[in-house]
Amino acid sequence: MTTALDTDHPHNYNTVRLHEGIGYVTPKDEHHGRGEAIRKDRRDGMVAAHQTRVATRRALRKDHS
Repeated sequence: MTTALDTDHPHNYNTVRLHEGIGYVTPKDEHHGRGEAIRKDRRDGMVAAHQTRVATRRALRKDHS
């Protein structure tokens, strides 16, 4: 007997679940060549967030002096 879980598992495993071994992208994204672009966008986002956080903390520190 086939259940919904049996038929959904390969789809979820390949298109939804992020895989540590390939840089937290889905196998489908990696297979279609989107993996590196996704990882680059994440890195760029982390750099931007860090720069914003540093600027905010510096501004707050100046306000308290």
